[in-house]
Amino acid sequence: MKPQVHSKTFAPSKSMIWLQCYLSIVFNDGSSDESSEVAEFGSKCQELGSIQISNALGVSDHEGDIKSAAEAIKGFKHYDENMQEIADKYTEFVVSTYEYEKANSKEKPLVLIEQQLDLGFDDDSIGTLDLGIISDRNGGTLTIIDLKTGHLPISSFDKELNQPNPQLALYSLATYKCFKDVYPIKNIRLVIYQPVINNTNEYETTVDELLAFEKDIVEPAVKAIKSGDRTAKENSKCKYCPGLVYCKKKLDSARNLVDLERNIDTLTEEEIAGILPKCDDYIAYFEKVKEHCLKKAIKGQKYIGFKLVHSRVTRKIIDEDKVAKALEELGYSPYQTPKLLGITELTRILGKDKFKELVSPYISLQEGSLILVPDSDAREEVIITEENENAKN
Repeated sequence: MKPQVHSKTFAPSKSMIWLQCYLSIVFNDGSSDESSEVAEFGSKCQELGSIQISNALGVSDHEGDIKSAAEAIKGFKHYDENMQEIADKYTEFVVSTYEYEKANSKEKPLVLIEQQLDLGFDDDSIGTLDLGIISDRNGGTLTIIDLKTGHLPISSFDKELNQPNPQLALYSLATYKCFKDVYPIKNIRLVIYQPVINNTNEYETTVDELLAFEKDIVEPAVKAIKSGDRTAKENSKCKYCPGLVYCKKKLDSARNLVDLERNIDTLTEEEIAGILPKCDDYIAYFEKVKEHCLKKAIKGQKYIGFKLVHSRVTRKIIDEDKVAKALEELGYSPYQTPKLLGITELTRILGKDKFKELVSPYISLQEGSLILVPDSDAREEVIITEENENAKN
């Protein structure tokens, strides 16, 4: 079980937010967080995987015990096949990584599982590392592995900010400082393992570069925050902030986006193009505001000019057997023609290899409708020509 005491102000999991915007610290005490089944599911995937890894590698906890996965599962609220599959894949990935480090080291690597770390920012700046491996490979290598169970792709290196994933970087710094006097560490390997969307990526750096990140990025932010600086700064990480809907800076920015200086009745294509890059961001922001207000209204909050209603009323048959019997007595068939299972369900039943062998030959790719995305999107650009335009008409 992960330790329950963690940093409130300088939470590593929220470092991508507070390193960019000091005001976000106000919302890091947990009062704005809403527990969700998704978050709880992810936490239990991590716990189950950690237990299985401990058993596979023979690593005991601080009390000298190795927990039983079967016993842990009994207390899980959301345990299912999906959770087990994620935990199994995580276990396999970590064990294979450990074996690689071991095979390329003279000494047996040190394995850290759910290691509680002191970040050194203040009295309660504690974080918990998912998985760490310290080996003597290549002069000393620290590997940090972080399991992610969400569907939003996470990267070990933020290309937009040109810096390593801050959560993993902070874990690396704390681990390095804790063990540097015992284990010589020169190289840092940050790994994101996200099996639900087949996203596994890593970023390799050096201790010197990591310490430079601490000096240039982390230390100034911590110093400013501890001095009372609560400057709000709109940035690409705003969507992750628990205080997003309360932030006036974000609202002001949304207003400024369409506050054109010229007194005109229509926009030019260039002016519209200037709005386009921010559309998704602000649509998501306003949707977040609507979602927030709905949750508050359900709990009793009143908003002038609005009321709660059911979006729609559906009809449902409460006794299917009796309805079927009544139809059959009149000579009607009460049941629909059987429908083939969907691709996702077929893959789950058959497994990827069998699915590829039996079903893939009968699958065609259907192109979706055209959408505009930033140039950084990995998908191939569609070139519109007169020929393919006429083909659609």
